[in-house]
Amino acid sequence: MERKREIGEGSALSLREKRNLREKERRTRMKDLFCLLSSHVSPTRRQLPVPQLIDEATSYMIKMKENVKYLKEKKKSLLGGEVPGKRSEGSSSLLPKLSIHSRDSIIEMNLIIDVNMKRLMLHELMRVFEEEGAQVMTASLQNLNDRTASTIIAQAVICRIGIDPSRIEKRVRDIIF
Repeated sequence: MERKREIGEGSALSLREKRNLREKERRTRMKDLFCLLSSHVSPTRRQLPVPQLIDEATSYMIKMKENVKYLKEKKKSLLGGEVPGKRSEGSSSLLPKLSIHSRDSIIEMNLIIDVNMKRLMLHELMRVFEEEGAQVMTASLQNLNDRTASTIIAQAVICRIGIDPSRIEKRVRDIIF
């Protein structure tokens, strides 16, 4: 009986064969998971070696964490450090909040105003950009409880001349008040 067990005649699969089968399934699953990771990290390239794939995935995750941190800080600065819906009565004096950032020939304007303030039309803001020599690429308007957030991203029509953010800020402030 002992001899049959060593040879593997007593059962359908011997212990060694079962172990080998489990290991083969594990390797196949790991290969599939690495292929999935590779498709997310570098969808344009074919199969990467595992060490390079893990290195790129780690770099990608670090970059995404930094991006999330940056976006959270930007959101906090735009909302004045307040959580929407949890404002005190005296905090409405922080509004309107206007920020204009420019980089190369691109300019981005973020404006948050109280709903009870002067009614502001998005086309008025877009007209300011166009009159200052910028072509509006995207414009959005969102209602956030008791606030309205406007975002405009524009590009200079003539890149060599550029756009003067201070002039746009002054004109937008004139419209708001």
